[in-house]
Amino acid sequence: MNPELLIIFFPIGFAIHLYLCRKFDTEPQKVKTLLLYIYLVFTILLYFSGELNLRTLFYLILGWSIVLIDYQHHRIPNFITGYFAVAFFAIALIDHRVFDSAAGGAEFLSFFGFLAFATKLKIGFGDVKLAGVIGMIVGMATFQELINYVLLAAILGLCSLLANPNGIRLKAQIPFAAPMIAASLVIWPMLHMKG
Repeated sequence: MNPELLIIFFPIGFAIHLYLCRKFDTEPQKVKTLLLYIYLVFTILLYFSGELNLRTLFYLILGWSIVLIDYQHHRIPNFITGYFAVAFFAIALIDHRVFDSAAGGAEFLSFFGFLAFATKLKIGFGDVKLAGVIGMIVGMATFQELINYVLLAAILGLCSLLANPNGIRLKAQIPFAAPMIAASLVIWPMLHMKG
């Protein structure tokens, strides 16, 4: 990827991040966000510039906004998942991977929807919709890959519960967007990252 385009993309992402945080009454954590973006720019330029595509970059930048909003409000607004789904569908059109993106979204959405009902709605519908968006990015996955992804997200969610300074509460609501996004970034290279 062209370094100039990469460097331009992050300020645009930062502006969108500020807009989303303002719209959903969330502290944007500007200093942490800027440090994260600077770290991502240097990491991408050093290690991933040849492999990076538009959907990965968009996801890296705006996944952070979802994490902050979910952490503060324990919900992922439909506005965000809806626009993300449209954006990733448009990117899939550009990348000529519409079927793969739509099938991945349907797989993840169905799998997490089943988990939500199987656990008597312990997984929120916002997380189910986010799973569908993550599936659109990742593309089609095998059943074993879906299980691995869910297990990693669950382990990361439990770790976030253990790290809670208020101690473990069995009925505590876990903002699950952060574990889901982190798990997808860890497992993505193993999920046959296409295109």
